Amino acid sequence: MRETAAVQVINSVIWMANRLSDRGVDTGLGLLEELAPSPFARRQVAAVHRHWRGETPGSYTLFRRVLREVDPACQRRLATNLVVKHHWLGGSTRTALRQNGVVVPFTTLISPTMRCNLTCAGCYAGEYNQQDDLPAGVFDRVLREGKKLGVYMAVILGGEPFVYKPLLELFAAHSDVAFMVFTNGATITRQLAQRLLELGNVVPIVSLEGFEAETDARRGKDTFQRVMRAMDVLRDYRLPFGFSSMVTSQNVKTVVSDEFNDMLVRKGCLLGWHFLYMPVGREPDPSLMPTPQQREMLRTHGAARIRTTKPLFVADFWNDAPWVGGCIAGGRQYVHVNSRGDVEPCIFNHFAVDNVKEKSLVDCLQSDFFKAIQARQPYHSNLLRPCMMIDHPQVFREIYQQYQPRPTHPGAEELVGSLAPILDEYSKEAGAVLDRAWEEEFERKGFTVPVGR
Repeated sequence: MRETAAVQVINSVIWMANRLSDRGVDTGLGLLEELAPSPFARRQVAAVHRHWRGETPGSYTLFRRVLREVDPACQRRLATNLVVKHHWLGGSTRTALRQNGVVVPFTTLISPTMRCNLTCAGCYAGEYNQQDDLPAGVFDRVLREGKKLGVYMAVILGGEPFVYKPLLELFAAHSDVAFMVFTNGATITRQLAQRLLELGNVVPIVSLEGFEAETDARRGKDTFQRVMRAMDVLRDYRLPFGFSSMVTSQNVKTVVSDEFNDMLVRKGCLLGWHFLYMPVGREPDPSLMPTPQQREMLRTHGAARIRTTKPLFVADFWNDAPWVGGCIAGGRQYVHVNSRGDVEPCIFNHFAVDNVKEKSLVDCLQSDFFKAIQARQPYHSNLLRPCMMIDHPQVFREIYQQYQPRPTHPGAEELVGSLAPILDEYSKEAGAVLDRAWEEEFERKGFTVPVGR
C-alpha cells in the first residue's frame, strides 16, 4: 500500500512539475517525505526538494531541463524504479541484509559482451576475450538475484553493450530496474531510440574524450561526429542521456572547460562521468594518467564546479570519493560481472576468485577476497586518494599475495608486476599534492562523511 501511494505521489509530482506548478510540487514532495520508509529516504527527498527550490543555479536549471527535455513516461518510469524500487524498498532490504552480515552493493555493473566496433587506444577492456558473451539466462539470473537483494539499478558496460542481441529483451523483462548503459554511440539509430523510448527505463551514457581532436585521437577518425549524431537522435526522442569522459594527462583542460561542457548541455546531456585513465587493458601507458597537479585541477575546476554552475550533473569517481567514504568497489557499493561471468571488484581491477556461472551472486559477494578489500576501506584518512590501485597500490598487492585472485585476461597481472614501481612512485607524488588539499579543504573545515546506504 505504501509503495502504491508513493508511486501515485511521484506521478502527481511529475505531472505538476511538467506544468511548472511549484506549489503543487512542494506539496507532493512533502507527501513523499511522509511516505519515505526511513530517515535516509527522507533526507533524499529533502535534498531533491532543496534542488527544486534552487539550492544552486545549476541544480535549479537542471530540474527544469529534465522536465522540458525528457519524455514524461520516461520520467515516471525512472523515478519509480530509482526512488521507490531501488532507494526505498531496495534500500530497506540492503540495510537489513547488511545488519545480518551480508554486504550488498548499491548497484551491479555488468558487461554482457566485450565485442566492440571500435578499437580505442588504452581501452580498459581491450584485452578481454571478445568471443565470450554472457549467456542471456545468466544475465537474467544476476538481475533477478540482485532484485532479491534490493538492487534495482544496473550499469551496463562492455565492449559495446548494444551489439549484444538479447539486451533490449532483458531491459523489457526487467521493467522495474533502472539501467544505465555506457555506449560509444555508433550503434544509436532512430529505430533504437524509439525502442528505448518505449522501454522508458534506460539511460544511455555516450563516451567522448573532448572535442573532435581529442575524441578521434583515441577512438578513431569520425568518431566525434558519430557521437554528435547519436546525441542529436537521443535528444530528438526526448530520452534522458549523458556522457562519459576518460580523463588523461592530454585532455584534462578540455574536459573541464566551459566550452566543452556548454556544448554538452546544448546537445542535451543531463549528466556525465569523469574517469581517470588507468594503466590497464590495451597497451597500458602510465604517462596518460593525469598528474597529481592535474587531479587537483579536476577537484577545483571539474565535476563539483560544473554541477554547481551548469545544468549538468557530473560525477568524478576520485574527487567525489569523500562524499561516499572513499573507494566503493569490492562489493562495498558495486561489483563488476564481466562477459565470462567473472565477478571483479572494479571495472579497472581485472582479478576474480568467483564466477556467476558457478555460484549465486550473493555467494560471490561474500568471498574472502571481497571481504579483505572491504576490511581495508577506506585505505587512508585522505579520501581524495581513494584507490587501492593507483593511490595505495601496496594495499592491493598485499590482498593479491594473500588470496591469489586469478587475472581475468592476459596481462592483467602487470598491475602487481612490471607496473608496481611506477604506481608506487605515482602514489607518492599524488600524496604530496592531495594530502595538502585534504588538510586545507576538508580537515580544517571539519568535514564528515555523509550518512547513507
